Amino acid sequence: MKQFLQFFSLFVFLLVLDCRLKKPVYHLTQSEAETRFEILEDIHYELDVHLSPKETFEGKVKISFFGKKLRDLRLDYYEGKIKNIILNDVDLTNLPYENGHIQLPANNLMIGNNTLTVLFETPFAKTGNGLHKFTDPDDKEVYLYSQFEAFHANKMFPCFDQPDLKATFKLNVTVPKNWKVISTTLPNSQSKGQNPDEITFSFPESAKISTYVFSLHAGPYKVWEDKYENIPLRLFVRKSLAKYVDPKDWFAFTKEGFAFFNSYFGIPYPFLKYDQIIVPEFNFGAMENVGAVTFSERFVSRSPMTRSQRENLSDVVLHEMAHMWFGNLVTMRWWNGLWLNESFATYMASLAQAKNSEFKETWISFFEKMKQWAYDEDSYITNHPVEAKVSDTEEAFTQFDGITYGKGASVLKQLVYFIGEDAFRQGVQNYLRKYSYSNSTLSDFLKELEFASGFPMKKWSKDWLETKGTNQVELTTICADNQFYWKIVQSAPGSENKLRDHKTILGLYFFDKPNKQLSFEEFPIVYSGRSTNAIFPLKTCPNFSFINAEDHDFAIWKWTEPNKENLEYVLEFDTDPMRKLILWTDYFRQVQLANITFDEFKDAAVRLYPTETDIKIKRWILSRLAGDNGSTYVTSRFWFPEEKRIQDLDNLQNFLWEELNKAKPGSDEQRYLFVSLIDSTYTAASKKRLYDFLENKLSIGGLKIDQDLRWNLIIKLSSLESNRTQIQNLIEREKKADPSSRGVNSSLAAEGAEPNRSVKEKWIQVLLNPKSSQYSSSTLRVVSYSLFPEYQKDIQLTFLDSYLDALDKFNNGEDENYLDAFAKSLAPDFCTDETLLILKKFTGNHPRLPVPVKKTLLKQIDTEKKCIQMKNKHKDLINK
Repeated sequence: MKQFLQFFSLFVFLLVLDCRLKKPVYHLTQSEAETRFEILEDIHYELDVHLSPKETFEGKVKISFFGKKLRDLRLDYYEGKIKNIILNDVDLTNLPYENGHIQLPANNLMIGNNTLTVLFETPFAKTGNGLHKFTDPDDKEVYLYSQFEAFHANKMFPCFDQPDLKATFKLNVTVPKNWKVISTTLPNSQSKGQNPDEITFSFPESAKISTYVFSLHAGPYKVWEDKYENIPLRLFVRKSLAKYVDPKDWFAFTKEGFAFFNSYFGIPYPFLKYDQIIVPEFNFGAMENVGAVTFSERFVSRSPMTRSQRENLSDVVLHEMAHMWFGNLVTMRWWNGLWLNESFATYMASLAQAKNSEFKETWISFFEKMKQWAYDEDSYITNHPVEAKVSDTEEAFTQFDGITYGKGASVLKQLVYFIGEDAFRQGVQNYLRKYSYSNSTLSDFLKELEFASGFPMKKWSKDWLETKGTNQVELTTICADNQFYWKIVQSAPGSENKLRDHKTILGLYFFDKPNKQLSFEEFPIVYSGRSTNAIFPLKTCPNFSFINAEDHDFAIWKWTEPNKENLEYVLEFDTDPMRKLILWTDYFRQVQLANITFDEFKDAAVRLYPTETDIKIKRWILSRLAGDNGSTYVTSRFWFPEEKRIQDLDNLQNFLWEELNKAKPGSDEQRYLFVSLIDSTYTAASKKRLYDFLENKLSIGGLKIDQDLRWNLIIKLSSLESNRTQIQNLIEREKKADPSSRGVNSSLAAEGAEPNRSVKEKWIQVLLNPKSSQYSSSTLRVVSYSLFPEYQKDIQLTFLDSYLDALDKFNNGEDENYLDAFAKSLAPDFCTDETLLILKKFTGNHPRLPVPVKKTLLKQIDTEKKCIQMKNKHKDLINK
């Protein structure tokens, strides 16, 4: 009996373990997608849906397809209600429906034409994926929009949800009569519904497209209309936000894009119209739905937009437009090809801005944002090749990262520098013509580039796209008798990295210190293998040298013994913002590599800031000094004893206040300085100053404290204030003044930021149970990122077990965006060896965590290591 009990206990343990380790089968695997691709083709969807302000919607989808093989066929549909299924006139309504799909039996399929009809009822989403519903707190109007990438079309209706099963879509939508409906095509008719308060919009058959770029949006949206040549242009936004939208900018940026892309691609815009819809609670920046691009409302500013904001809007408009050709007209076969969609659109957006917009500084922005995101992402243990292996659609979500966007685009920029712009453009045109309205692979793309350029693409692809990691390079220079010798030693850190061929620019500076001037010369060079060197004559020897002067290369310059004095001379007297930002970034990287301290960097930044004239560089310096999250001078102060922390932060505030009072009234710099003042507030004196601004006791000429700035002030003060009377009155007053969705979210963020454990406990419980919460994922994300600022780590530490327990309970079927936000926003970043050990043990003991959670934890382990290394560099200062 005892033996039986032992055996039974072991059996139960193994059964539980098996259930724990068994991955839910909702997500589609690459193998399943390949099998399904072999079964059917020539797919046509006819979709009828009835939309209303209720919590669910009903619909019918008729799917016609050609059967090629008789095998069980997976139909994707996530957590809806199946009312009826008819396949080839046979009722299959009683088929098992679980794990987000239905298996259609092979014996009910036919070789040749098949017809599948499904009646369904689907709940509206509040996660931002599927068909999302939003009720505007301003006027109680309801707005709907769809988001289907990568595997969310099936969260709206039953379908074969994979990119290489392209199909046509016909659509009939019944809605309240004051609503507009937007989809892939323009409606060809409107008719009254059976209910006199409703109207039905009918849309004609679309071109062949993938399910993830089909879309449906509805609601009483405000609309503006325009035209580019024969292409109808429309811009939509919810009514209560319309007064903050400048349609002139949106349409101007759109027309610039069409003028450039129609010419560059050699194929006129391949679809019939171009709508842009600004939608609430959006998880991403934008989404390239065919003919109906969605944008986050964060591109709508309630105050005059800075030049940087306008440049960013132009960039995103162009990025999504480039997808109409690269991604929508020609689509990757599977999600391992996602990089080519996103990298190409990222590169093309900057190219279009440089060639045909007012934003000639675009490549500087590319370096500042995309390139640094790429370097950062490639430094983690979670890095992957640009052309990644993607086993299923859950893993596909994690590929939307700095490698897929930033590194891929940087690699394309490097390739163009190698083969030339003309050859690259010709290869792209050939590729698009050959694979229009179909799917392609990396090999297909490379063949066309090689044919156009004569450049051997196979080795280049193996080096740059199919292996991971960033090369590091050391530069050695010697100059004597006007003979200049340079040597580049290349390394490939990481077990799967390799040495690559690079083409870059060697930049040389020549100083004229008596006149406080300098001159610059550049020399294109190619380096490869472990070591490359050369000698060439110069008229005079340079004072300072650096590589990658115009940012064509993708490599980290590993400083050996930088001459800090000469570097700072260049930063002060060079007039080229691209070169200077590259050098500033390399300078700051020495802090991140623990070669110098934050204090050394701060001293240089504070000294040089007043001499700088470029606003991009000024904003960059401010973000590294005064930012209140990530690795900045401000966050590093919390490694120090309180007395030194207060002294350092007061000194920084004094510097910012002095510069703020010197800044041009109403300028972008003035706003950046004021935001930096808010971010770096901590001491009693700096808190009082923020209260004075809020209560109109203090003002700066030309600086308008608009509604969003007021909320920034309030959230910061709430996070610092244990005496709640004054701040609570301000929160209540502001809630009444701003009942908008931004106001609601900001007031909740202010509540979550309160340094009170019981408040944190309340919100942690809400975040642990998002499905039972009244809040959308978007609102919960806003709150979660406000919960634990840098100076509340003592409170966050008490929730570490709750956080890890929650991660252990999430499963692979949870919404990826929510899992990602939850894991990132609450990740323990205490910069201690103890936290590092806890994270390592937890991750090692939980191999079956959802993929987004696992990736976040692994990155956090690396972040803790880097932070500890930087902190140790400051030991002598900390222990003073």
